[in-house]
Amino acid sequence: MNDMSEAPEDDPEIRAALFEQGLLSPVIEQWRTDYLRQHAEWFDFARMINKLAMKLWTGHWDGMQGEKITALKPTASRIFGRAINNFAATVILCERGLAIEAAALARSTSEASIWLGYMVEKPDEALSDLDADDIHNFIGRYKELRRVSEISGDSLSVAYSHAEEKKLKTALNGRERPNWQKIAQTYGTSSAYMKFRIISGFYSHLSGASLQHHIQRAGDNTALNILGPHSEQIPHALYFACDALGDCGAAYSVIVDDHSAAQAFHDAIKPLNDLRDAIPPKSA
Repeated sequence: MNDMSEAPEDDPEIRAALFEQGLLSPVIEQWRTDYLRQHAEWFDFARMINKLAMKLWTGHWDGMQGEKITALKPTASRIFGRAINNFAATVILCERGLAIEAAALARSTSEASIWLGYMVEKPDEALSDLDADDIHNFIGRYKELRRVSEISGDSLSVAYSHAEEKKLKTALNGRERPNWQKIAQTYGTSSAYMKFRIISGFYSHLSGASLQHHIQRAGDNTALNILGPHSEQIPHALYFACDALGDCGAAYSVIVDDHSAAQAFHDAIKPLNDLRDAIPPKSA
């Protein structure tokens, strides 16, 4: 375990609880108040931008009745709603000091912001690419079903996978798998893809970089493996999540033609960047 300046985990009872239940221990819930106090400005900002997002989403929630569920606005609404839920989960994790896991979840919010930006610029192409990406993923799953079924000798599943793949290829109608990097670099904000890669490499994907969070340097080239929590990373996790939700809100505001919401998300950029710039540099 690793956290808190006065090392309360050295208390025998707390230590026993942590070793028994890990980060599901009630001890972590007791520390929540400390995290909220230590990072009050960040949690206040997170709740503010969440309110902006909820006001925007609910304000247009019932205005799409009669539209095809796969049309632009209903699809964008689902993407934005999913991003709002991901954001809420990120904040909840941060409240318990699970900031590495929270930052990993912020990747989904970042991904949503790029798709919404794409829908602002080229709605028909974006909807087609979203559908094509889904179909390609289904085809990939049926190919994998066929592979494992062939190994096990399950001829019925092999035949089923061929039949379903044929239907999907008909629906695909020759469309290629969308190039995610190109989409992100073209239709996300100027730094959206860079931030997406940072979140992926340092928090989300299993990598040498992400595993560094689970090492506590002990000096003399020695170290200990730790579980966490990682409360010192709360500002970083909330920055990526708030930034991505702001980009989602700005794009969705354009899609539903809500000028006041667009201005509110624009006005949130500077205070967010001010908070980011005040994050203390990581000590060596």
